[in-house]
Amino acid sequence: MTGLANRIRGGLYGLAVGDALGATVEFVDREEVRRRYGVLKDIVGGGWLGLRPGEWTDDTEMMLAVAEGVLADPENPVPHVGEGFLRWRATNPPDVGGTVRAVFRAYDRLGDWHRAAREVHARTGMTAGNGALMRTLPLAFAYPGPAGLFRRCMEVARMTHWDPEAGLTCFLYCRTVQGFLEGKELPAAFARALAEMKKEAPLGELGRAASSLAGKLAGVLDWPEERLRPTGYTVDTLACALWCAANSGSFEEAVVKAVNLGGDADTVGAVTGGLAGVMYGYEAIPRRWLDKFDEGQRARLDTAAGELARLARERIEIEGRD
Repeated sequence: MTGLANRIRGGLYGLAVGDALGATVEFVDREEVRRRYGVLKDIVGGGWLGLRPGEWTDDTEMMLAVAEGVLADPENPVPHVGEGFLRWRATNPPDVGGTVRAVFRAYDRLGDWHRAAREVHARTGMTAGNGALMRTLPLAFAYPGPAGLFRRCMEVARMTHWDPEAGLTCFLYCRTVQGFLEGKELPAAFARALAEMKKEAPLGELGRAASSLAGKLAGVLDWPEERLRPTGYTVDTLACALWCAANSGSFEEAVVKAVNLGGDADTVGAVTGGLAGVMYGYEAIPRRWLDKFDEGQRARLDTAAGELARLARERIEIEGRD
């Protein structure tokens, strides 16, 4: 397996294992996690969804919908990603997030993802949840370079989460991941992502949001652990994932730290797992976690990872010729 393919497969599997591990303690605060488990280190299922060990949640399902939609048409992914969202909804999942559920209802009336998301945001004023961030990883592999990646992160995030911070955190995450693919360490990769976010964001609301977001995340890799807030807010989730990856020496340590923060533990675990999976590669993921996935789960992840690696190689070659 090439280095690129290894990292991409590590990212997708890392996200899925972080999701499956964290789902057990979703909505449980960190003190209660400690009381029940000491340190949760094994995928045991259960939680409020009553999952079997190895079953994942909306985080992985929506990430795969993004991957499959991008692969269907990299030049116009939104309709295909949307079809994936609707196929998943048709399975009647119990864990559709509040913002996503509201946008689904609006989409049924309007037939346009961006109009639906904009309407929900105008009505609620609160669409900076982490539902866009948790699914965004495949964009890092499909769209090299800051300008194209910025545009795709915004348009895919805004299928459901219209708030500028949602798309901006997706860009920071994906551009940091691209730094790993180029051999950068986390501090350098994230610093570049921050600088490019402010450069790519146009003037006006988006530019102001980018400047504000950079301030909120200032020094995040060196924060004290007590400052982390594993909430459903996209900025909090990105902060937790970056901190856990920066303050660990292995994939397992990063993901264990993330899910044991409690709170929105499946999403914090998934976002951390995707980040650390690309940092360390597929072989760094504990076998005892991978063995919890069944043949069907592995087939979906392997197909998406293989096709994304192929697309990434093609895109990098095109970028190099331009």
